[in-house]
Amino acid sequence: MTAPDLTQTSGPGRWFTPRHIVALVLGLIIALVVAGALWWVFSSMGTTKITATFKRSVGIYEGSDVRILGVAVGKVDSVTPQGDTVKVTMTVDRGITLPEDVRAVQVIPSVVADRYIQLTPAYSGGPKASRDITLDVNQTMVPVEVDELYRSVKELSDALGPDGANKQDGTGRQGAVSELVATSAANLEGNGEKLGEAIENLSKATTTLSDSRGNLFDTVKNLNTFVGALRENDAQVRQFNTQMASFNKFLAGERDQLASALNKLSFALGDVAEFLDDNREQIGETVKDLQPTTQALLDEKNNLKEVLTVLPITISNLINAYDAESGTLSMRLTIPDLQDLIGAQCRLLDLGQLLPGNPQATQFSNTLRPLISQCEALGKQITDGVLEPLLPVLPFGIMSNNKLQKAPVPGTVPGNPDPEIGTPSSRTPAPPAARAPASSSTTKSTTPRPRGGN
Repeated sequence: MTAPDLTQTSGPGRWFTPRHIVALVLGLIIALVVAGALWWVFSSMGTTKITATFKRSVGIYEGSDVRILGVAVGKVDSVTPQGDTVKVTMTVDRGITLPEDVRAVQVIPSVVADRYIQLTPAYSGGPKASRDITLDVNQTMVPVEVDELYRSVKELSDALGPDGANKQDGTGRQGAVSELVATSAANLEGNGEKLGEAIENLSKATTTLSDSRGNLFDTVKNLNTFVGALRENDAQVRQFNTQMASFNKFLAGERDQLASALNKLSFALGDVAEFLDDNREQIGETVKDLQPTTQALLDEKNNLKEVLTVLPITISNLINAYDAESGTLSMRLTIPDLQDLIGAQCRLLDLGQLLPGNPQATQFSNTLRPLISQCEALGKQITDGVLEPLLPVLPFGIMSNNKLQKAPVPGTVPGNPDPEIGTPSSRTPAPPAARAPASSSTTKSTTPRPRGGN
């Protein structure tokens, strides 16, 4: 049997030549390299790279988990010592969003298990971290090692032991720690129940403070505002304290008189109490009789308020209207209803407006509503056609607030002085020799005279 000729250039065997085999192998290698590169590119896209610096890194190795809230989200890429610190690089999977203030913490799930790195806090909204994060020593935390814990316990036991605080002084007395324990046991003996109640009450008080922390903080804030106000008014506060000190000193100097006054006041209060007791019924009847008066004042509260508001202005106007030189009041009585006498009489028929809240008056006004409307229209026609032209010549015109007096009133218009008062030049005192004796006809009357039909 002869071996096949692999060098043949025709037939099926022509594809298995050494040249074709080498090309096929090279193609497979290139395809694997390209696939690996593509896989690496796509797997690294969207991931987050974190470079964290820890004070130490015990139990953290390449490949250790990176977790958020206990869920694995990445791996440790490398652990590199750098002097007194350790640099740890990590990669967080795609689709994981981290907050801008992210921190890295080494967590010990148990004493012998491998540690992992916890990223905290979990993202819940707000600014996001970049895809390349660098955390310094202040942004990372490491747990307390068991050796350090044992060392601290040993140091504490040595400090409290027979060579430390519990050392005897050579007189046979117990050490300070032993005496403390013995004294505490003696004081607490039989008080266990009370101690438990005290602890329970303290727990309740703490819970109350915790539940009312908002009000507590508001109180502290208000107290801070109050203290700030005192600081800003330091001079006034010092002055107030000085005045209070002077007042207290005055009371101390007058304590005898004050004691005597209080003693007499006690007798007076006793007499008042006796008077009230003897006249209890009369006082009750008096108070009961005052009820209608107080009710009337309450019903007229708005009117009283208006009177008290307008009264000072009225008094001021009255003072300003008084002419001391002539002894008269320079004022004008204004009666607006005189402009429309018939309309005023028509409005008197509208009892609903005069007695608001009275159902009978309201019903009466509703019944006479057509008549009131006709009366007002008729009154307007009469006023406009008949009374309006007469108002300037009637004495009502000067009091109507609408028609002003046209003719000047003596003594009230400049250039038309009152003959009895005279001009300022005529009131100039004459020389004693030429002054005529006063008579009843030239003496100025101090009685106010009506002016212009007022």
